[in-house]
Order: sequence, then C-alpha cells, then structure tokens
Amino acid sequence: MTPSFDQSYNWPARIVIPLDLVTRLSMYASGMALLLITSSYVFEVIMRYFLDAPTSWSSDVIQLFFAAMIMLALPEVTRTNSHIVISFFLEKMKPRSRQHLGRVLAFVGFVMCILTACICLQETLRQYDRSIETLWSHPIPKWWISAFIPFGFALSGLQMLRIVFDPDPNE
Repeated sequence: MTPSFDQSYNWPARIVIPLDLVTRLSMYASGMALLLITSSYVFEVIMRYFLDAPTSWSSDVIQLFFAAMIMLALPEVTRTNSHIVISFFLEKMKPRSRQHLGRVLAFVGFVMCILTACICLQETLRQYDRSIETLWSHPIPKWWISAFIPFGFALSGLQMLRIVFDPDPNE
C-alpha cells in the first residue's frame, strides 16, 4: 500500500519524486549487497570444501554487506508499508479513526526514526574521529559500516513523514 500523491499538488510531487528515487536506488543497492553476500558465501564454500583453501576475507565481507543490505532496504519497506503490523485494534476502528490514528503513529515513527538517525550519526562520526576499526581478519574503519544506519533511519523517517501528509492514504 504505497501512499499516493496527486500530481496536481506541485510541492508534494517535488518532494516525493526525489524521495522515491533515492528510496528505490537504496533498495537496488540493498539487492546488490545481497548478491555480494551470496557470491562471497558460495565462493567461500567452494574454496573451503572443494579446494581445501578457505578464504580469510569472506566472513568480513558478509558482515559488512549484511549491515548495508538491511539498512538500505528499510526505507523501501517503510515506503510500501510492508513492515509487520499487529492490526487487531486498527481493524476494529472506524475508517476515519483508523486514518487519524495511522497519521499519529506515522508521525511518532518519523520522530523516532529521526532521533535514532541523529544518535547513530553521532556515533558514526565518533568512530570516524577516533579512527576505530573492526576486529576482523582484515580490519576496516568501523564508520564504513555504521554510515548505513543513520542513512536508513533518516530515509525511513522521511517516508514516515510522507505518510503523515498523504492527502489520500490507502488504508
């Protein structure tokens, strides 16, 4: 259930179109991360069990791209309203009340996502400033991984805000 904006509303369309573009690009990047995870895992299995030459880097790559995959997919899940919902109480409400409560919950979600993004961004910047690295076989700067977290939460928050101002929400 994707929120719909009438193209006659100029200011929402100017915001929503780029927001959706970034969200979709983020989802495609998440798919690429999944492809890299799968490829690394298959390569590791072949090297370890068929050639008796395990890699020292595949576990590190899988961990890096797993974090990226999750956080890059989160905004699209939010945009399409594909997250898990316990809707028992909402289903019992009248449509008008359900719509109002949905907007309130979306606004609370927006605030929480933006606060989480701010906290995670502060931690990511701290990791960058202190040159903190992973404890992997092949260490990398930890902020490379952490940078995906505030991005995912901020973009999800903007998608939540979009739901709040959607003139015709699909319930």
